[in-house]
Amino acid sequence: VIQGAMHLLPDQRAAIRQSIEMLTKFTGRKPKGWLGPGLTETWETLDHLAAEGIEYVSDWVNDDQPYEIRTTAGRLVSVPYSIELNDIPMMVIQHHTSSEWLQRVKDQFDRLYAEGARNPRVMALAVHPYISGVPHRIKYFEAAYDYMRKKKGVWFTTGEDIYEWYRSSR
Repeated sequence: VIQGAMHLLPDQRAAIRQSIEMLTKFTGRKPKGWLGPGLTETWETLDHLAAEGIEYVSDWVNDDQPYEIRTTAGRLVSVPYSIELNDIPMMVIQHHTSSEWLQRVKDQFDRLYAEGARNPRVMALAVHPYISGVPHRIKYFEAAYDYMRKKKGVWFTTGEDIYEWYRSSR
């Protein structure tokens, strides 16, 4: 919401509060989750987010299952996110082709689907309309979803729904 890297702001807590207020005003409800700009944080970010009422974050790209994080202001939940399937690093920075992105999606999905037979896994796909939604790439995006849709028990959902599921299962 507020442009600029969070770790450069003189008052990070005020910037977080202002972002939450802007989103609340725009959507009509307070956000429960947070995805920081460029996945950036300082040592204090999680404490500030929890103090401002944020319940989950997706800045930690280290797991495929939700987990709790303790802060000075209470607990947050980390909802999985992946930069491995994000179209910005893959296609814009690393110059991979759309077909390579599709193969990576299938490979990751197959592995997580197999592991998910024992307990649920989360596979985050971060895509942007100005990258994956363009005419020469959209068919690969559609193929990825068609591939995953064919499997039984796959849940296409949002980060907030994953957070709510995790919270209710505790």
